[in-house]
Amino acid sequence: MYPTILELGPLTLHSYGLMIAIGFIVILYFMQRDARRVNVEPQAIGDMAFWTLIIGVASTRLLHIIMFPQHYSWDDPIGWIDVRRGGLVFQGAIPTAVLYVIWSLRRRKISFRTVCDVVMPYVPVAQAFGRIGCFLKGCCHGDRADELLWGIRFPVDSPAYVAHQHRYPAFPADATWSYPVHPTQLYSVGLLLGMCALLLLMRKRRPFEGVTFPLYFVFYGICRFIVEIYRGDGNPVHTLLGIDFSSQQLFCLAMIVFGIGIWFYFRQTRDKSADHRFPGGVADSDG
Repeated sequence: MYPTILELGPLTLHSYGLMIAIGFIVILYFMQRDARRVNVEPQAIGDMAFWTLIIGVASTRLLHIIMFPQHYSWDDPIGWIDVRRGGLVFQGAIPTAVLYVIWSLRRRKISFRTVCDVVMPYVPVAQAFGRIGCFLKGCCHGDRADELLWGIRFPVDSPAYVAHQHRYPAFPADATWSYPVHPTQLYSVGLLLGMCALLLLMRKRRPFEGVTFPLYFVFYGICRFIVEIYRGDGNPVHTLLGIDFSSQQLFCLAMIVFGIGIWFYFRQTRDKSADHRFPGGVADSDG
């Protein structure tokens, strides 16, 4: 666990923030490259990506405050906005980011569906970098898994260690490591990179323009729902139809339903006479 990469006087480089920055730079390169293939100005993609990141981070923080108000106090007002301490719920970024992008594209007279196929396949890559940051920080850890060969132990004062101190009365007072836990952050990395590959494949087949937008919500909802089964960091639990779901799993179900709905809407309103092939690169690799 390496929550801090570098300290130079008052300057501290946190691993989570570094991974977010690297992920943003990586996907921006690919999005701007693909924008040229569909005659969209790369600078427009860059501008939107920057403001989407700012708006998204603010929104993820707001949803975390709503879901976990016990972590915030008026005695520590800086803590409400200091995202270096963690406390981001990804789903909070979705509505504000989508609304901003729609508004920005309309202002620039650029097709929303075209940009979706430029942007959406690479969003999971940025999320994967974020999950690597979570792993280095020790947050978003998995549930206890003593018999798991690839179980991960986190050190003293890590979120997993503190959780086990409070949750298990038999936890040794002199322990220097947590119990082994599922490396849910790394599960997420693998699933997110798989999502990227699937979205690129579907963009290649592209039955209609914008196909990657609804599929992102369906694929992400499924992947995150699975990972939540192994999470152990205390997400709130709710009962629905006699079954216990975490708050995140309920978000996932809503995302899947939303994605399916958008799929049918985009399919019904597609331009049937248009050539939906995505030009260049991966899309044309089969000749």
